[in-house]
Amino acid sequence: MVLERVQNKEQKKRFKLLIVFASVLFFVLFLRLFYIQLFSYWKYKSLAQNNSTRVVPKRAARGIIFDRFGEKIADSVPSYTISVIPADLKDSDKVIKMLAKILELNENEIKEKIENQKYKVFEAIKIKGDLGAQVISIIEENKTELAGVIIHTEAKRNYPNKTMAAHVLGYVGEVGLKDINNGKYVIGDTIGRAGVERKYDEVLRGVNGSTKIRVNASGKEIKSLGEEAYVKGTNLVLTIDLKLQKICEEIFKDRRGVIVVMNPRDGEIYSLVSKPSFDPNIFCGQLDGKEWSRMVNDPNRIFLNRAVGGLYSPGSVFKIVPAVVALEKNKLTAKDVFVCRGTYHYGKDWSYDCWKSEGHGVLSMEDAIAQSCDIYFYQLGLTVTADKISEYARLFGYGDLTGIDLDGEKPGLVPTPVWKKDKYGIHWFPGNTIQYAIGQGYITSNPLQILSSYNIIINNGTSYKPHVVKAIGDKQMEKQMLKSFAISGKTLELIKKGLWKAVNSGTGAMAKSNYSIAGKTATVENPHGLSHAAFAGYAPFANPEVSVLVFIEAGGSGGVNAAPIGKAAIEAYFKLKKERYAANRKTEP
Repeated sequence: MVLERVQNKEQKKRFKLLIVFASVLFFVLFLRLFYIQLFSYWKYKSLAQNNSTRVVPKRAARGIIFDRFGEKIADSVPSYTISVIPADLKDSDKVIKMLAKILELNENEIKEKIENQKYKVFEAIKIKGDLGAQVISIIEENKTELAGVIIHTEAKRNYPNKTMAAHVLGYVGEVGLKDINNGKYVIGDTIGRAGVERKYDEVLRGVNGSTKIRVNASGKEIKSLGEEAYVKGTNLVLTIDLKLQKICEEIFKDRRGVIVVMNPRDGEIYSLVSKPSFDPNIFCGQLDGKEWSRMVNDPNRIFLNRAVGGLYSPGSVFKIVPAVVALEKNKLTAKDVFVCRGTYHYGKDWSYDCWKSEGHGVLSMEDAIAQSCDIYFYQLGLTVTADKISEYARLFGYGDLTGIDLDGEKPGLVPTPVWKKDKYGIHWFPGNTIQYAIGQGYITSNPLQILSSYNIIINNGTSYKPHVVKAIGDKQMEKQMLKSFAISGKTLELIKKGLWKAVNSGTGAMAKSNYSIAGKTATVENPHGLSHAAFAGYAPFANPEVSVLVFIEAGGSGGVNAAPIGKAAIEAYFKLKKERYAANRKTEP
């Protein structure tokens, strides 16, 4: 009896413990469910949605680039793109292998793109764009075996004029790993790589959008869940006149070098030709590595914008600088003369020739500029000293960047006796000054600097920053001063008369025109072969509205080969102006 009571008591105790344990267990489960329902609802809802929702980027179309008269120079066209959604790759190795074969890509290249976006498994990752209908057809035919692969359209950059103005426009390309790491881009985005495409990439590229789709367990699209529209990039209006650009490229033909035509009053560039050139459309699709290597290593340096990145001795177009020095520092006057007999002897052992072997005879400065007499400027240089030439060269803009809104500009070199001593450990010799005075020797410049230096004469001591963008959207760009310093009226008058004579009765006679052109020629010594040919000029003489610089690598005589091209460019500008004026008159009510 006692034993039964003890057993019953023990059983009741165990039953109570079981009840307590069960109660605690159910309470814990209740709390967990309560927490999930109340506090983790949005988290699990998001996970559930991600399991059935996919995001396909809608990349913004880049802004359109127009010329100054509204002609399209760069726009966008639709193209087919292949992307993958990592979460839907049921057999990733098999799919990647098939995709690599169809798209003619390396498997590791595809894997790398996916790996670099590994935290975006529900978003479409671009694998290759700019695909033709045949490739898309193959993808469609094998769609059942390519789970996770999607086809969609994107805006592709298009340059309808191909190589024309390529060094102004630049080109675009798909972002690389370095670009992605800065947080602004993702795989598949497009970025400006050169020219205005690069300089104004921030405003041109716009803001990407996306499309959300509902998929089933197999990753097949069920329906669209709406989209977030992209914001198109801002349009640019260039200062370039596309018709003038075309004419300048045609008259330059297959030469190597530069033509720049600009408005000296505000720095707007109407035409910029740099040859050899390239077709920026090549970079809008998937560029083959071998083709890229071939272009980069092309000995013609097709990507070099010679107008701003090519460095040359300026030659005789530089002579206006020491001429201004001599007049402003009262070392010479308009009446002072030097004699040219074809050879100039300095001391017993050194002699320097003029380009005209029989000599020019007795010359004033005005005639020395017109005839580009080297011997006159040899003696002028020794009169004013190298330091003074360097001082004024910098005032004219040599040795400094022009600040043009293009990349790749190089400042060149303005030498001084101190620079030579520091660089080579050798003193500056009189012979260095003699060469310096005719724009030879150590001095180097880019062609745009030369043109800017002539704009200073045109504007009586002021030049404006060259630029190729006229407006960003509706915002007009304002002119900015580049250089300004005092030059006396007498000095300016003499230099201008010399430049007028150079074209109308001197070395630049082949630039003589009814449009009243003034300017200066140069035949620049080239240590690598035939001399470079150059011409800097402007028109009309009395009230200049256009200036031009022609520089032809290994072009021979500046007067024979560069001056006629400068004339043709200036005449084309005025003819187009006349045609547009006539067309506007016809449309007036």
